[in-house]
Parts: sequence; C-alpha cells; structure tokens
Amino acid sequence: MIKPYLFLAGLLLLLSGMSQADSEPHEIALVLVLVSGADLGDIQLTPNQLRRTFLGIPVSINGKGIRALRNTSDPLLNEIFLQKVVYMSEQRYNRQLVSRTFRAGRMWPPNFERQADLIQTLKSIPGSISVMWEKDAKKDPALHIIQVLWKGLPR
Repeated sequence: MIKPYLFLAGLLLLLSGMSQADSEPHEIALVLVLVSGADLGDIQLTPNQLRRTFLGIPVSINGKGIRALRNTSDPLLNEIFLQKVVYMSEQRYNRQLVSRTFRAGRMWPPNFERQADLIQTLKSIPGSISVMWEKDAKKDPALHIIQVLWKGLPR
C-alpha cells in the first residue's frame, strides 16, 4: 500500500512539472518569403519558375525579366532555400551552376553573405528577387513581399 504522504508528494511533483512546461516560451514560426526591391505587380512564380531563376536560367513574367540574388547571410535560411526552393543539396546545387556555366554560358545568381548588401542590390536592380525571413523583409518598407515560400519551426 502506498503511504498517503508519498502519494501526495508525487502528485505535487507531477503538477509542478506540468506548470513549468506550460510556462516555457513557445518557439516562433519562421516564414521564408520571396522579395523584390521593386513592385513587380501581382505576380506569383511557380515552383518550377522559381527553381529555374535560382539556377541562372532566364525567366520572364508578364514581359519582365526576373533575376535571382542568393541570400547566404543565414545558414538556416540557406538550408531551407536549398530544400524548399531548389530541392537540392548545396553540393548538387553548385554542380548544377558550374555545369550550366560551361554548357550554356549562364551567369550564376550572385551570393550575398551580408543582408544589407543584398537589400541594397535588390533596390538597385529592377526585376531582382531573393529570399529572406519575413520579419527581416518587413523591416524595410522599400522591399515588396511577392509570396510566402515556406512556414515552419526551426529544429
């Protein structure tokens, strides 16, 4: 038979553990968005068009040439970009870029390791697009969010 004071102590420990779990801060969902420095109108890129753009293949939407700029300022953002936008590993993506350069003379999308440089370039090159976190895109009113590409929790 269980002694009443042991049962009560166990119950109190169980209840105190539940209240601590509820008081822990919840993780904030991250949102990866496609942005542009200029208003490109009401365009939506298909996954195939988006992938082609980031592989350096010319894509034109409503008569406007679209040029990709790669954001490598955040390792998590880059990993999600590779998985959810171009559907490749870093190694395979780089091989595709090299292969396309030698076969067709295509330019690689420029890499930006500093987000400030990326934002400045987005504003200065018409038709340029890139990916970034929604929270960062909303900080600059000159950036236009074209579409949401991914939502989720970091692991």
